[in-house]
Order: sequence, then structure tokens, then C-alpha cells
Amino acid sequence: MDISLQVLDTPLGWVAAVARSGHLIATSLPQPTSEEAIAACGVEAAPGRADDLLAALAGDLRRYFDGQPVDLAMYPVDVAGLPPFHRRALLAARRISYGQVRTYGWLAKHAGRPRAARAAGQAMRTNPLPLVIPCHRVVGAGGALTGFGGGLALKRALLQLEGIRCRGDRVLGV
Repeated sequence: MDISLQVLDTPLGWVAAVARSGHLIATSLPQPTSEEAIAACGVEAAPGRADDLLAALAGDLRRYFDGQPVDLAMYPVDVAGLPPFHRRALLAARRISYGQVRTYGWLAKHAGRPRAARAAGQAMRTNPLPLVIPCHRVVGAGGALTGFGGGLALKRALLQLEGIRCRGDRVLGV
């Protein structure tokens, strides 16, 4: 199987994306270095090797980090190796549009287990495709910014980039 890699410098840090057989299998949150972004993907891939899918994603990510509304849900992803509930939660999170937030309770309900908000949070914590599967758009009850692998400052920055208003560790209007 052919694995390809794209690394992109953004205003918030370096982002890496890895694809295999025409599907995204890993992305990173912004990292301080390109090496850390690649390592965050947890996949062996040769730097500098990219394909058309990753080139298109890189263009969309550039626009995203420039503050333009971008729909990354159109990119094919491979989450087949994950537990069934995690897959459903990740695919439900893909339906959260740019500039919108939903709660872990909403996510649990849309993943088929309405009382499993904590399990939905665990699925977001282990998201192999952040940004493409927008786990940063999932917040706690009442808009609390909680549980984000890149830290709450990065979660807040990504939400604000999308025009979502935050005050401290809360999203306003949730």
C-alpha cells in the first residue's frame, strides 16, 4: 500500500497529513516543528512524497488557516480500524459545520448512544484526523472548552478562527 505525506506550515504551527490508497488516515494538529507534526500522525511515511488528494487538502487547509470557510468533510477518510462507537462518533463529528459547535451529548446521541457523552469524549480524544474530523468543534455542556489534545488555547484559537466567540474557557451562545 502506497502511503503519502504532506506537511504544511500554518500560522498556528506545522500540520501533517497522511493518505493511503486515496483515503486520509492521519492528520496532526498544529505543532511547533514539521518533525513533530509528522510524528503526531503516528505513521511511517516518506517526507516530501505527496499525492493529488494531499495537495488539494493542503490548499484547503491554507484557506482554512487564512480564516476562510472550508468544508473538509468531502475528503475520504479511513477509520476502519477503530472501535465501532468511535467510528460512529468520528463520522458524526464530521457533520458539524464550519463555525458551529456541538456538545459531547449531541455527539453521543448522533453516534447511537445518547447516554455516552464520556465515551464520545474518548472518541474525540483519540481522533486520528483532527481538523478533517473537527473534534475542536465539540464542547462540554454549557459551552465549556474541555478535553482537547492540543490544549485549550489551541481549541479556542481554532474556534475563534471560525468566528465562534469565546470568553475564557467557554463558547458563548451554547
